[in-house]
Amino acid sequence: MASDLHPRPIAPLPLQDERWALLHRVAASSAFQKSNRCRELLLFVGERSLRDPNHVIREHEIGVSVFGRPVSYDTSQDTLVRVQISQLRKKIQQYFAEEGKDETLGLELPKGSYSIVFHPRLAEAEQDALDHPARPPWRTYALLGVTVALAAACLVLGLQNRELSHRAQLGLGNKPLVDEFWKQMFQNGLHSYLVLADGNLLVFEDQIKHQISVQEYESKAFERMATRAIENEDLRRLTLNVVYRRFTGIADASLATRMGLVGASNGLSLDVVLARDVSMPQVSTHNTILLGSRRANPWVGLFEEKLNFRTVFEESPKVAYFQNVSPKAGELAEYRGQWSTLSYCRVAYLPNPKGNGSVLLISGTDVQATEAGGEFVTNEIWVRTFRNAMGLQPGEPVPHFEFLLEGKMVVNTVPQFRVIAWRRH
Repeated sequence: MASDLHPRPIAPLPLQDERWALLHRVAASSAFQKSNRCRELLLFVGERSLRDPNHVIREHEIGVSVFGRPVSYDTSQDTLVRVQISQLRKKIQQYFAEEGKDETLGLELPKGSYSIVFHPRLAEAEQDALDHPARPPWRTYALLGVTVALAAACLVLGLQNRELSHRAQLGLGNKPLVDEFWKQMFQNGLHSYLVLADGNLLVFEDQIKHQISVQEYESKAFERMATRAIENEDLRRLTLNVVYRRFTGIADASLATRMGLVGASNGLSLDVVLARDVSMPQVSTHNTILLGSRRANPWVGLFEEKLNFRTVFEESPKVAYFQNVSPKAGELAEYRGQWSTLSYCRVAYLPNPKGNGSVLLISGTDVQATEAGGEFVTNEIWVRTFRNAMGLQPGEPVPHFEFLLEGKMVVNTVPQFRVIAWRRH
């Protein structure tokens, strides 16, 4: 049994790997000197993340392996692991704020996950240069403006989520067809993640003129991509500064509140996370709701080839649209939006990559279209429309599907939309 008096022995590690070396520098730092428990926890999750990156580390496994809890222990009653994980996050932050401030490689433990994530860091001198650039180009101000706007969006998300539990207790939003719809999709015993679009990734992709793949996104090799694509050193550093900050949009914050309410009302275990903080094992083995376009949420790319309506983005001129792979009579081969007047959204329900869970995709040609998709799956009238279109009888399980919605915008909103095509999988 692991304890403060008898720490678990650490096996020799290949320290030539900079990630291993960083993990042990953090564990040996002053932040962990008086907390053997946190140090053991860091090494356990860190080593497990590196040795077996496809393994999903669970709370129960940590409780048994690190803290000596019996195999039969109940994580809903014993909060030790969650408390220690919270302390571990604080100590990791302390290390990089003090002893590790000059580290070029960082590690963190994203909320909603027990796996360690590694990513490049900017040195303190570089950060200072970004904060006080000499005569920055006009694009610098544009990027800073986007950062401020996205920061405000995160604030809205936090304020809205604080009211979520209270509203659920009041029974707000409970609707029979919506409730049944969500239970059939996600009440399968697996944990669910609501994955918000990565707003700053759009800024980064605009600068490098490249749509990032899910593999590139998970590797977080932003510095290498920026070095290859952006010649101006000041702009490159500022672009990296933006992309390393985690932000989402106000529209996603609003959808998170609405969907979180539906989940809470139906007893569904749902964590709201940013796309940046999700891993392949989580998407592969859990339920996920992916919000946003493929550009803003690269995890959507895992499922594009399985769909009939596929997202396409062209760099010059910038345009996003849906390609209809196999058009039926009366359907178009492409559905292209018109800026500020016409938009499209694809709502798709598929199995996860492992086939044991569910994935709900809500992807629009713009932010307003994605909001329409959220309305489609949380509104009683639209769920009834969906069931009638598919010919489902009362109580009949929801099959895998994809629907394409067309929205007509007025003053950058989507007050009305309609179903223009759908497929049953």
